[in-house]
Amino acid sequence: MKNLILSSVLVLIASSAAQAQQAVQWRVQDGGNGHWYLLVALPGQGTTRIPWGEARSRSEAIGGHLATLTTAEESAFLWTNFNSLMIDNVWGSPWCCWLGGYRVSGQTFAWVTNEPYSCSVLCGSPCEGGGEDALYTGQTGGPEFCVDFHGSTFQGGKSYYLVEFAQDCNNDGIVDYGQCRDGSLPDCCESGTPCVVGNYPVQWRVAEGGNGHWYQLVISGSVTWEAARSASVLRGGHLATPTSLSERNCLVDVASRPEAWIEHCCGLVNGPWLGGYQPADATSASSWRWVTGEPWSWTDWAPGEPNNGLQPNILSIQMWGGLPLGSNYFGWADSFATGTSPQGAQYILPLSYLIEWSADCNGDDIVDYGQILSGALVDANNNGVPDVCEVDPCPGDITNGGTVDATDLSIVLAAWGTNGQGEFQADIDNSGLVDGGDLALVLSGWGPCPQ
Repeated sequence: MKNLILSSVLVLIASSAAQAQQAVQWRVQDGGNGHWYLLVALPGQGTTRIPWGEARSRSEAIGGHLATLTTAEESAFLWTNFNSLMIDNVWGSPWCCWLGGYRVSGQTFAWVTNEPYSCSVLCGSPCEGGGEDALYTGQTGGPEFCVDFHGSTFQGGKSYYLVEFAQDCNNDGIVDYGQCRDGSLPDCCESGTPCVVGNYPVQWRVAEGGNGHWYQLVISGSVTWEAARSASVLRGGHLATPTSLSERNCLVDVASRPEAWIEHCCGLVNGPWLGGYQPADATSASSWRWVTGEPWSWTDWAPGEPNNGLQPNILSIQMWGGLPLGSNYFGWADSFATGTSPQGAQYILPLSYLIEWSADCNGDDIVDYGQILSGALVDANNNGVPDVCEVDPCPGDITNGGTVDATDLSIVLAAWGTNGQGEFQADIDNSGLVDGGDLALVLSGWGPCPQ
């Protein structure tokens, strides 16, 4: 079930028939049940429809069930969050959302979850109508959804359906969907392995305004920036590169585990490494780059940062703030990549780093890493790259210029005897060392790359 929940957004995006809105939780501290709710809209602004049975199947396929409104308070919560999102060009909003109630036989109705059934608790709307088979939302002026029935339900259709996530497969008192979203629980229930709360990759979903990339906080113990960068590449990703405020906010959520931060002084704490650095050829203190080559167009420097001037190939970026995070997160700080300044002074190294997976090597507009997690793509060697994408027709073209030439040769020679993890990946054969094997790949591929 964990795998179903974690991959639900992939199922929805891959299907041309549905689009997911942002999921919301009815929090226990707000008087709710802790469940999560997701409104799924068919394309066409209320003109495309599916029958109740198909909506039920789709809901269960992503680890939930059609929502069951068992109290007026639950109905009011859902009205507040979802009524304005539904548009029905035939009947008008919001008479258009399938729920999880259905006719068993005669005048007997039930919820799909087998919860006690009574729709009379919901603003007095009719409960059992002749020849009508399933529940959908209606509204008589608000502020809550009422319920009504739809004649010939299993042949007719609605433009929206409301999914409810209530599973707690590991019995820790927390609905699984939220833990899958925040990366604290893997797909243990489905795999049959012990459910251990931990730190797992999470996706910034396109349906929630994100980029579809996957992120993971790695708590490693004291780690240099280069070591963090190399470890990220070996897993098929790269150090995270937040290039907007919304992406930064996503990463603050991912990085908010206290054990990933270490006190610097005065109640301030150093957080994970990010993918920003001053390259070796920097000529000014503002010469910063991302490891991915993305434009350096948005910054999130904390007050007073960066403060170490021009230190080419030495300064790198980490998160900085105070615990707990949230309003105590201050932004980026420039730090010495090895924990040692050029003058020999020692500084505290971060305990963690943030990996980002953004590659789409098969060109299907879905980030590969999510397809690896869901089992849609095979990664037998567990390097974060789908096996179908492993073959490089021109491995000696280190600069990706379309030709293996003197530039590629000079990069290999300059990195000889190292791990090759610089601005360009000189360890072409991924042996861990730049040596004769890499040189042979350059020389054997000399000239234009195959088209």
